[in-house]
Amino acid sequence: MNSDQYFDPLVISRLSNLQLRARHVVEGLMSGVHRSRSRGFSVDFEEHRAYSPGDELRHIDWKAYGKFDRYLVKQYEDETNLYAHLVVDASASMDFGDGPLSKWGYAATLSSAMAHLLLGQSDSVGLVVSHETEDTQVPSKSIRKHLLTLLAGLQAASPGGGTGIARSMLALAERLKRRGLVVIVSDLLDDPEAVEKALKLLCLKGNDVIVFHILDSVELEFPFEGLARMDDVETERNITVECEVVKRPYLGLLEEFLEETRERCADLGVDYHLVSTAEPLDRGLIRFLAWRSRSRV
Repeated sequence: MNSDQYFDPLVISRLSNLQLRARHVVEGLMSGVHRSRSRGFSVDFEEHRAYSPGDELRHIDWKAYGKFDRYLVKQYEDETNLYAHLVVDASASMDFGDGPLSKWGYAATLSSAMAHLLLGQSDSVGLVVSHETEDTQVPSKSIRKHLLTLLAGLQAASPGGGTGIARSMLALAERLKRRGLVVIVSDLLDDPEAVEKALKLLCLKGNDVIVFHILDSVELEFPFEGLARMDDVETERNITVECEVVKRPYLGLLEEFLEETRERCADLGVDYHLVSTAEPLDRGLIRFLAWRSRSRV
């Protein structure tokens, strides 16, 4: 298989099981030449352990491999583990998608791959699946088999109802007892001021925050022509519009929304990334791994 196909949304959409999707993406990332070079490990070598998928290849002891014909990874005394939470939007608007993967399918796959990578480095990972009035929560753990629990939580979720992403972030910020990494995966179709307030509290409590702003290519480009009926999946309201008339105002409002979101995140020190569902999934993961590399220097 061409390495690019590991990350093609069309190829990934043909894998029905979320566990297979996550493993497929991570294996593609690990087999590529663009691996993350995370730094920040202690130089005080402690012991070996067996290599597991997701471990950084640069920590394999190749001398030990030559001697024992086994992949062994060096561990260090002061290797610092991360305490992470993934907050994934499951509102009805996330069910939208004109391509092979809906926003929800893309977000769930990206989040699963990140969990796979984090647990592979013995980091602790928790999950919040955000709904309008309540959340599905999976407590944070660092054991490898915890990946199955996280994936089960995502696999069982079904996008629906209004958005609750700002409420979910605020609730998480209020209950976190230690600082760590919070990854938000959402289309952010919520009250911007409420989103900003929640992000601010997460940051004020000492967390590193990454936002993956997931939008469908249709939402970003508005390729429609003629008369079209537009449905709001969260309120069930609809209107009929003349596409050539509304396209320019729509794109102007969208760019204003995106620019304001970027600026608000920048002011708070939040690492913001706009992601189209048409993009190969490795781009989001590379951005995530680049953050990890910077954070460990």
